[in-house]
Amino acid sequence: MEILKTKEAAELLSVSQTTIKRWAAMFPDFFPKDRLGHYTFSEQQISQLNHIKDRINQGEALEGIDPDLTNDKLPRGPLHENPSLYTDGDPMNKIWSRIEYIEHALDQKASEIVSVQLLQQRAELEDMRVMIKELSASLETMQKPGSPSLSPREELYPVAAGRLTSPPRKRGLLRSFFPFL
Repeated sequence: MEILKTKEAAELLSVSQTTIKRWAAMFPDFFPKDRLGHYTFSEQQISQLNHIKDRINQGEALEGIDPDLTNDKLPRGPLHENPSLYTDGDPMNKIWSRIEYIEHALDQKASEIVSVQLLQQRAELEDMRVMIKELSASLETMQKPGSPSLSPREELYPVAAGRLTSPPRKRGLLRSFFPFL
């Protein structure tokens, strides 16, 4: 039986080491640390981590996942604290319970997505504010009385315009003797 370190488990499951550590910390009963404070994973624990990854990919929240592979019940959560829904033989109760769980998970995902979108839009708005301030400062310097007005050619090609207006360089002693050069 092979024991894997966090890095090896992360590579095997194609997730980051931080993700593996977060999952293991969430379920300390299933993933204890060794005497040095490091996580090591057996084959069964890798299966449990894979189960957690699959459930997260299906849209479940980490808090609602049970890493116990022998437990076939629906995930625990605020809508599933009533054990009678699982022990009752009525299949309609089970279906309604699953529908409630899916609706809850959908609402939670929608809230998370809206939060992320708001954060992105705030960052974009802040970038736009900075650009507007820079443009305003540029316009103010251009509109100040007494500041030299630039022609469109000078605005587009300031280096070339500077060369055109600079006086010609002295050509040297050799040029005075041979003007045809």
